[in-house]
Amino acid sequence: MNEKAPATCPATQEFEDWVREHQSGLRAFIRALGADEVWVDDLAQEAFIVAYRRLDEFEPGTDFGKWLRSIARYLVANEHRKQARHSRLLPFAVVDALLDHEPESAVETNAADLLPAMLDCVEQLPPRSRELLQRRYAGDENATTLARRLRMNADAVRQQLLRIRAAVKECIEKKIAGQNA
Repeated sequence: MNEKAPATCPATQEFEDWVREHQSGLRAFIRALGADEVWVDDLAQEAFIVAYRRLDEFEPGTDFGKWLRSIARYLVANEHRKQARHSRLLPFAVVDALLDHEPESAVETNAADLLPAMLDCVEQLPPRSRELLQRRYAGDENATTLARRLRMNADAVRQQLLRIRAAVKECIEKKIAGQNA
């Protein structure tokens, strides 16, 4: 990141000292706010990035930790809103599986039968595949973000997601065919 703190702000060294001083307390605060354990480190890092970018808004002589926690509180609230929005919608993987599914029998498959089958099929995936699906669809991370996080090529991530979705679709079809038999 090539951004510099505004000239009127404390020195970068002072900010680094604040990061070291407040890092563990900020993580504990974020956990206490109910953030998903998987996101605690990311939210803490994001809070420090926001604080660095907005150092010109920090009033010297006031409590940096309190100011930092207010930033974190805002970020966690946004994360909760995002999760609530996602919980009201079916994940894209479910929608894809439902749209791609073509019942082989004349009896239409009920969507209520597909969801438990899909959840069971996802549960049977290897942990890394499940995590990739969760990050992509529940975490709303795009392939480029996932690739950076996993130190992979974005095209490789897309290909892996394609294979995972195909495996889930095949599993669902087998389960539904077994129910209709």
